[in-house]
Amino acid sequence: MKLEWTPIEVSNRLFDWLEKNEDKEKVVCYISEKETKEIRTLAQNRTWYKLFTWIAKHLWYDLHEVKIYFMIWCFWSKKLKLSKNIMEIPVISETHKLTKEQWIFLIDTLLQFVKIKNIPIEIIPKEIQNLYDSYK
Repeated sequence: MKLEWTPIEVSNRLFDWLEKNEDKEKVVCYISEKETKEIRTLAQNRTWYKLFTWIAKHLWYDLHEVKIYFMIWCFWSKKLKLSKNIMEIPVISETHKLTKEQWIFLIDTLLQFVKIKNIPIEIIPKEIQNLYDSYK
C-alpha cells in the first residue's frame, strides 16, 4: 500500500496518532521523500525458496551455492583478491537488490533452467505469477 500526504497532513496524522497512543513508552517514525520498491511477501519468499530448493536437491548442491551460481550466471561476477587467493563473487549477491527488469530476468532464467533440465518442481502457476507481480 502506498500513502502520499503533504507535510501538513503528515503532521496532523502523526499528532492524532500520538494523542491516542500517549501511553507508549517509545515511538519511532520514518519519513522519506524517496520512493521505495515493494517488500516481498512471505508467500513470494516461500516461492523463491521453493524454486532454489528444488534445483539444489535435483543437482545435489547446497541451496546457497545454487543461488550464488544463478546470481553470477545472470548478473556477472567480479574477481576479489584476498591475500594470495583470487575468487569470483557475484556482482549482485542479494535478490532484494535487483531492479524490476533483473528480477524478471532471474525468474525467467530459473523457470527455463527447470524446464530444460526437466527438474520436477511442485509450483503452481499462481505462485509463479505472484513472483512476477511482486515487482509491479
